[in-house]
Amino acid sequence: MYDVIVVGLGGMGSATAYQLAGRGKKVLGLERHTPAHDRGSSHGGSRLIRQAYFEHPAYVPLLLRAYELWERLEAETGQDLMTLCGGLMLGRRGSEVLEGSLRSAREHDLPCELLEAEEVKRRFPALAPDRETIALYEGRAGLIRPEAAINAHLEGAAILGAELHFEESVLTWEVSVPEDRVRVETPVASYEAERLVITAGAWAPSLLVDLNLPLQPERRVIYWFEPEGGTELFLPGTFPVFIWEPEDGNTFSCFPLRER
Repeated sequence: MYDVIVVGLGGMGSATAYQLAGRGKKVLGLERHTPAHDRGSSHGGSRLIRQAYFEHPAYVPLLLRAYELWERLEAETGQDLMTLCGGLMLGRRGSEVLEGSLRSAREHDLPCELLEAEEVKRRFPALAPDRETIALYEGRAGLIRPEAAINAHLEGAAILGAELHFEESVLTWEVSVPEDRVRVETPVASYEAERLVITAGAWAPSLLVDLNLPLQPERRVIYWFEPEGGTELFLPGTFPVFIWEPEDGNTFSCFPLRER
């Protein structure tokens, strides 16, 4: 019998297990693959982190708290998990990325700058926006190393007493009535808990099928480029992370060069 069972130990699940164990909860974590595997939503070497969220200002308080927790995790583990190399939110006047980011920055008084295209080129010579493109620059934006972060959370959760099972898939789960408990079945055993957290990424639709949620896994394509003129202009500190919404609306993001 556990306080909480966490299904899926990727970016979200590993952090959940770590935080719950740190609050004294008896935690069981179940992962169908190995730790920080290459078949999940958090696979890869980098994820963008920023405060001026163009999606909605309501995210900003959560992001400010997230920054605190990332910094705490780095201090506790001694690991380099976050690089704050600055970030640009680029687009034309009226674009969602630019206007939404500006709205979040103003509503929460975030330290940001508006840059015209020529100023973007001057500060970041590898970028060449057209004259109509404007950027919101956020000095506290940067990148997280997701696989290193997952491993740090998992190690911390285990130290705090969480029981973590890998290569153990969840077959079914159900709420027991009248006990008001959750029972989870795997090929190995049956487990019970007071609460269940499902952070299964692409496998969530099969685990939540009875809830009739409109969930659809979506492939995200990533490209790596080798600069022809050398890497100097693409290093952190010279090259920022960015989200760019061009005139055709095909928004994309980019990261500086980093060691694998």
